[in-house]
Amino acid sequence: MRKLLRFGLLTLAGMALACSETIEMRIPVRPVSLELDLTYQDKALNAIQGWRIYRQQDVDQAGEYTGFGGVLVYHGLDASGGDSFYAFDAACPYEASSSVLIGVDESAVYGICPQCGSKFELLNGIGNPVEGPAAQERFQLKRYQTERTGNTIHVFN
Repeated sequence: MRKLLRFGLLTLAGMALACSETIEMRIPVRPVSLELDLTYQDKALNAIQGWRIYRQQDVDQAGEYTGFGGVLVYHGLDASGGDSFYAFDAACPYEASSSVLIGVDESAVYGICPQCGSKFELLNGIGNPVEGPAAQERFQLKRYQTERTGNTIHVFN
């Protein structure tokens, strides 16, 4: 009985410590499904640090969905220094409103919320908050999956 109690207390302590480092998600789950063509309409994404926000009114194919606040697609760098495509919900997680969208700063490295001023890392595809109330509350950008096949990028959840 004593071992079981000790195990339970250690487990609870471990969970409490692990939870203190958790980055919270506040954006609700909505369907995301986009097919982007890098040779035509979406060719601006070919440049490193190229980006675009897709809202539902911007998509032209049936069956395409853009999440809660739209989808920010960003051409950044992966851990090995190669290029990679990343996708995030464009809604600021601190504001948690589909009408408050982050924009990309002049350096094209960070996403900035025009409402609360929170700043998010984009270049390495993480979406972690680095400044502002979202950083204090540990609200990161909601990330979506991307898959590249030739000149097509599929964004989905």
